[in-house]
Amino acid sequence: MKDKVCPYPGLRPFSEEESIFFKGRDLHIRQIIKQLEEKKITIITGASGDGKSSLVYAGVIPNARAGFFHAEYNNWLICDFRPERAPMSNLAQSVSENLNLDYAEVKEELKLGFSSLIKLYKNSPFYIDKDSNEWQNADNEEKKELKSKAANLFILADQFEEFFTNPENYLNGVPSEEAYTTINLLLETASIAIIENLPVYIVFTMRSDFISQSVAFTGLPEFIGYSQFFVPRLQRNELQQVIEDPASLAGGKISKRLSETLINELKDGFDQLPVIQHTLSQLWSVARNGDDEMDLVHLVKLAGLQTKYLTENDQQEFNKWIKQQDNFKQKFYGEAELSNVLNTHANILHETAYFYYSEVVSWANESITEEDAKLIIKVAFQSLTKIDKGRAVRNRVSLREITDIINREDISYETVCGVLNVFRLPNNNFVRPYIVQDDIETQYLSADTVLDITHEALIRNWGLLSFWETEEKENYNDFQDFKIQLQRWLNNK
Repeated sequence: MKDKVCPYPGLRPFSEEESIFFKGRDLHIRQIIKQLEEKKITIITGASGDGKSSLVYAGVIPNARAGFFHAEYNNWLICDFRPERAPMSNLAQSVSENLNLDYAEVKEELKLGFSSLIKLYKNSPFYIDKDSNEWQNADNEEKKELKSKAANLFILADQFEEFFTNPENYLNGVPSEEAYTTINLLLETASIAIIENLPVYIVFTMRSDFISQSVAFTGLPEFIGYSQFFVPRLQRNELQQVIEDPASLAGGKISKRLSETLINELKDGFDQLPVIQHTLSQLWSVARNGDDEMDLVHLVKLAGLQTKYLTENDQQEFNKWIKQQDNFKQKFYGEAELSNVLNTHANILHETAYFYYSEVVSWANESITEEDAKLIIKVAFQSLTKIDKGRAVRNRVSLREITDIINREDISYETVCGVLNVFRLPNNNFVRPYIVQDDIETQYLSADTVLDITHEALIRNWGLLSFWETEEKENYNDFQDFKIQLQRWLNNK
C-alpha cells in the first residue's frame, strides 16, 4: 500500500501543487490579491520564517489561476525567480521560458532596462492589443481564439533580500550594475503597468529587516511605501488550521491535545512557522506516515516534550521505544521542548551521515573516516552560512567551492556530495537541491551545483551550527587582527 502524502513541507516553502494543504492565510491571500488588483505591485515583507514564499506560491498564485483574481485574461504566466548571484540572468531565464523566447535574446533585451520587459510581453501571443489591425479585423471566433491564448503576466522576485546579501549584487552599500538594472527594470515595468492599466502584476517577497537598505536603489523605498504588505503573525485559530486541517485532508489524524500543546509551546519571535511545520512533518513520519493518530507520545519521541506529560501507557511505550534507539541519541532528550525538535533532528543527521554514506553512496569511491565526514559537514555548513550586518543569513556556495575550502586531495566533490546527501533527503530537506524520491539521478550533483540551506531557521535553531558560526567568526576576527598587526609592523620596519 502506498504511503499517504505528507501534508507538511518541513523547512521548505509550500509549492503551488501543495496549495490544498496551505491553511490559515485565507484573509491575507484576499488582501494581497486586492492590493495587486488595485496597485499592480506588492512588496510582501515580514520577519524571517513568516511564510512569505508559501503565501505567494501556495496562496496567491493558485487563487489567481482559480479565478479569484479580477484580471484581463483567464490564463496566467508565472515568471518567478530568485536573485541569487545573477538576478538579471535568472529573470531572463524565467521570462524566456514563459514567453517561449530565446534566452540569450531575452537577456540582451532586458539589459536595456526601461520598458524592455513590457515590450517583450506586448510582442508575445499572450497579450492582445485591441487597437491592432489583427484584433480590429478579427471575427468573433478569431477573437475567442486570441483570448484563449492570452495570459496575464505575474512576475515574482522571491527572496528579494538576496539583492542585499550576495556580494555579487551589493557590496559595501553599493549595488552592482546588474542588480541596479534588474530592480530598475522591475519598478519601471510596474510603473508602465499602472499608467497603461496592463495585466501585469509584480510581487517581491523580502525580509523586513532589509528594508532600510532599499535606499541604495532609486525608487524602491517609494514603491515599498506605496504598496507594502506586512505578513501578520497567525492568530490561535489560524494556527489550529495550520496544524489540524492538512492532516485531515491527507487522510491522517492529529489529537486535540497534541494540537493544543503545539500551540501552547510555540514561542514568540522568529521561526514560529518553520519550527511548527518541521515538527509536524516529523510527527507525520514517526506516526508511521500518518497511519497512526499523531499524539503527545510522538512529540516526546522527537525530543519536543518531556515524558511527564504522557499517560502511564504512553510512558511505557516511549520507554520501550527509547531502549531500541542508538546510544548517542539518549543525550538529545535531556532538555525536551518544541524548539529542540529541529536541533535534535539536525544532530542525528550529523551523527549518522557517515553511516548513510558508507551504506548508500557506493558511487563515491574514496574511503573516508567518520571524522572526515564530520569535517565535511562542518566546513559545508560554515560555508553555507554567513553573518550580514549582525544577521545570520544563508550563503549559497557550489560543491566545488566547498571542496576547495576543505582542500584535501583524498576528498573529492563527489565525496562531499555523498556525505551531504542525508541532509537532502525528502524527509530531511535541510539543504537544496533536494533528492527526489524514486529519482536516483537527483542523488548526483555536478561540481558546479550551487547548494543552499533551506531556511535560516536551521541556522538559529541548530546549536552545533551556531557554535560553528561563532568559531568561524572568531577565526575571521583573529585573521583581521593579524592583518592589522602585520601592516603596522611593515609600516614601522
